[in-house]
Amino acid sequence: MKYIFWLLALINIGLFGYFNIDVVLPKSAQTQQAEISPEKIKILSQQEIDAIKTTKKAEIAQPLPVVDVCFEWSVFSDTNLTNAQTALESLALQSIVKEQSTQEAKRFWVYRPPFKSSTEALKKAAELRDSGITDVFVVQEPRWKNAISFGIFSDEKLAINLQKELQAKGVKNVEKALRTQGKSYSSLLLKNLTENEIAEIKKLKPNYPAAELKEVSCDAL
Repeated sequence: MKYIFWLLALINIGLFGYFNIDVVLPKSAQTQQAEISPEKIKILSQQEIDAIKTTKKAEIAQPLPVVDVCFEWSVFSDTNLTNAQTALESLALQSIVKEQSTQEAKRFWVYRPPFKSSTEALKKAAELRDSGITDVFVVQEPRWKNAISFGIFSDEKLAINLQKELQAKGVKNVEKALRTQGKSYSSLLLKNLTENEIAEIKKLKPNYPAAELKEVSCDAL
């Protein structure tokens, strides 16, 4: 009887386990895999893979800091500062006025004195360019109208060297003089100019022969 009892107990335990296998044992790997829908699996094209890579790189990449670039257009006397500001406003450019000492404002000019007419001045400028002297322009500033400018320097030695070089090439009536005279001078400071804006300012050179545009530290603004 004892053996029959234990036999029946084992059979009952086996039947319980068989009908409750989901409770007794965890889901098999096969059962978990069955939950994945094969029809939802998509094979990506190379273009889609590249697009994902690009997106990930953009998310990882740190934004570059914006670098400010500033310019100084100088020098101007009191008489032509207002006109220069008006010229910049016509180009939709804002500027800050910076006062300069007389020493800082010194500019030495190498030039040919004014011709009687603009026709003569333009003709001579063309001849000089044809001879290989490219840094030449006809001044339109009222006081020096129709003069030919070859260059303006803050260092007098550079002006002297240019004068001698031009004379050696046969250019006549080349003079050197202190271009800025007086007590009060100013510069105009500008920020983040585009290439087109720089080109437009340089076109104003005949009206402001003593003014040079150069890149400077933004600490001055």
